[in-house]
Amino acid sequence: MARRPAVNVLLDTCAVLALARGDLPTDASAALRAASEACVCIVSPWEVAIKVAGGKLRLLEPPLSWFLGLTERYGLRELSLDAQIVCAAAALPPIHRDPFDRVLVALAHAHNLTVLTSDTSIASYPGTTTLW
Repeated sequence: MARRPAVNVLLDTCAVLALARGDLPTDASAALRAASEACVCIVSPWEVAIKVAGGKLRLLEPPLSWFLGLTERYGLRELSLDAQIVCAAAALPPIHRDPFDRVLVALAHAHNLTVLTSDTSIASYPGTTTLW
């Protein structure tokens, strides 16, 4: 069987949560292990903190400590936002209404990353590669 080349990846918030729980799907987990660069968007801890504050998610530690521990444990690189990224996110076609996901798509495009996600809408953006 031919081996797929390694790709650089961007985990969306669902992938970050799945990684923390230990239930990232096999293909996504393999891509993460093989990636020379595995990234997370700075909006992911924000989204997690919103879910915790709203009672939709429970963590054993505060969101910041949880997120920093996860990024360190798995060697994930945080990607920050800048004006170019947020304006690119706003200019995307109206496929997805979630601003967090639109930012992820813009980041993936800017950094040539494959998005690890269970959200099938993200793959609908032209030029976006997803895996899950």
